[in-house]
Amino acid sequence: MNKTTNELYWMLRRNSSSQNPYEDPDILAATNIIDKSISPILYIFGFPGNAISFYLWQRPRLRHSSGYYLAALALTDLLFLVNHVLFELYKVWQVNLLEHPIICEALPIIHMAFQYLSPLLVLAFTVERYIAVCFPLRRQQFCTTKKAMIVTVCLSLLALGLGCMQGYFYQYDTQLGYCHLRTEAVTGGNKSIWSIWTWVTEMLIFLFVPLCILFLNVIIIREIRRLARSNESKMVQFQTVTTTFTLLLVSFYYIITSVPVSIVYAVRYEFLPSEQSTYSPDFQSKYRKFQLAKTIIEELGMTHFACKFYIFLSAEKLFRDEFIHVILRVFCKNKLHTSDYTQHTVLQTEMAEPEAETGSVVLVVPSDSEYGPDETIM
Repeated sequence: MNKTTNELYWMLRRNSSSQNPYEDPDILAATNIIDKSISPILYIFGFPGNAISFYLWQRPRLRHSSGYYLAALALTDLLFLVNHVLFELYKVWQVNLLEHPIICEALPIIHMAFQYLSPLLVLAFTVERYIAVCFPLRRQQFCTTKKAMIVTVCLSLLALGLGCMQGYFYQYDTQLGYCHLRTEAVTGGNKSIWSIWTWVTEMLIFLFVPLCILFLNVIIIREIRRLARSNESKMVQFQTVTTTFTLLLVSFYYIITSVPVSIVYAVRYEFLPSEQSTYSPDFQSKYRKFQLAKTIIEELGMTHFACKFYIFLSAEKLFRDEFIHVILRVFCKNKLHTSDYTQHTVLQTEMAEPEAETGSVVLVVPSDSEYGPDETIM
């Protein structure tokens, strides 16, 4: 998780006349520097990494039930980064992209839906590994590619449904020309429907779900250790432990990066200034430190959207072998086409024979062509 619903609120009010009265120019400058420094680095690693992961997890050798979850996770992370670029351009680089009808309501929906879906997919493949390790006899029943596709679709619909509430919360003001929370959604302050919904969904998706993942991971590790000491289930252990270890790394990395963000969100009310404390030097120093720490923690929390490919590459041998195979195949193919292009063209020209009756040309393609050996093209 990077930008919560609360962050979307202030992000989309950048140009309004009711800016956050607690914003300090020095704090904004420092957080902007952090955003401008870290976010592009995450994009550089995240975009190619997620794209390659999505491609590799769909290849035949990796097309198992966990592979479907991981392919969906890579696509989710990739699309989230695309969406995040739009918000960063708007908030940090002052590019006016979001102050338009429909976009004002639609982008928060998409933004939050991708954030909801990512931890739900991590939970899904953690449950799948739990079944595969702890209940191996039921693995063939529950850990199938068909079940993985069904679960992925259901979780996607759930995430989209939760995100749709943002379409109600935000509206575009045609008179003032900016996107903001509708008045009826925030009436009541901390007891408003927006505040209650935000609190419940943030704690459910970004705190309760990671804790469930942590609990299941502990059980999986204990079961793997038991299998390692046992003379039974050798085949099950051999088939599942390698993939399980990689998925455990992904799960734990998600927990490490997401839980601190949830904690910061949960305690943020302790740092919101009152009118009496706004101009207190002690409070301003405390608030400035909190804002800087929050920005750094959020940027670190975003790394789980960008770094999963490198975890797979370092920990999963089959994934690494498939990656090397694809790279070598592309490299060798390009090298072959470059070195043989002239010879191949001359050979085709010399072997071309005009037919007397039709006037067409018959080309006999060499056996190393992509059309296959001894195939004739009319």
